[in-house]
Amino acid sequence: MKKIVGVVVSLLAVCSAHAGERLSSSELKAFYTDTTISGVHFRFGPGKTYFGADGGVHSKSGGGKERMGKWWVDDGAGKRCIRWNNKNKDLCHYTERNGDGTHTLVHGKNGKRLVEIKSTQQGNHL
Repeated sequence: MKKIVGVVVSLLAVCSAHAGERLSSSELKAFYTDTTISGVHFRFGPGKTYFGADGGVHSKSGGGKERMGKWWVDDGAGKRCIRWNNKNKDLCHYTERNGDGTHTLVHGKNGKRLVEIKSTQQGNHL
């Protein structure tokens, strides 16, 4: 029994060591390019966003609101950025790994959790 407990504790330690780790610029490009993410935004609720390989981004909230814009990775800062067509501001944020295999979008300045990313799918699945 002690061996089983030791193995479980070791596995939890390994998993938690990676939780909260920010994705690097190359990992961000691989994670987002030609990918639809499904998640829950802290203000807008559930939704899906497609990040095109051409730099276009298209988002649909659970309530039906749609937004379009451009996305890119800021290599120097290790952040994923978006400029929505109806806004004159770049929104650049970190993406962190969670211990359960999901990811979280974290505000680039104040560190608050913005979006809990529940799943990803290759291609456009809006």
